[in-house]
Amino acid sequence: MQDQDILTNRLMTIAAMFFCGLLLSLQTGCTQTAESSMEDQHLEHHIPGHKPKSYTATVRELDTRMRWLLNHKQEEGSQEKQQELGEIIDWIPELAADSELKHRDWDEVKQSSTELMTVYQQIDFADVDSSLVGRYFLLVVKLKQFSALSEMNKVNG
Repeated sequence: MQDQDILTNRLMTIAAMFFCGLLLSLQTGCTQTAESSMEDQHLEHHIPGHKPKSYTATVRELDTRMRWLLNHKQEEGSQEKQQELGEIIDWIPELAADSELKHRDWDEVKQSSTELMTVYQQIDFADVDSSLVGRYFLLVVKLKQFSALSEMNKVNG
């Protein structure tokens, strides 16, 4: 009988320890999830200062920033400006999707932005190839036409 009481006490102790361990691990898991969630929310809400607010502003930046890079290629900060322009080109489809463009127009913008990125990545600012720069600006002009369509759809829409 005494052996049975000892066995019962040991089982109760083991069960209590298991239960406490389970509760502790669940609480820790919840805390990590809440912290991870807060970090994710913080990252989601970080918008770089150079990200344009609209598709129309994006197209203006494509022109303005390239002209700046061509005129200031050896200046301090030009590498950062080159990286920022690449990011702006990447954002074209996203910002066009948020505009008033029709779906078929967005498809053309997406295609042109992909082509623009290909051209941009080939430009060597230390030894500028005028044909690549010319192609870049032709694509920007094409994207400007869609900017005008977006603005017209906003007014008429």
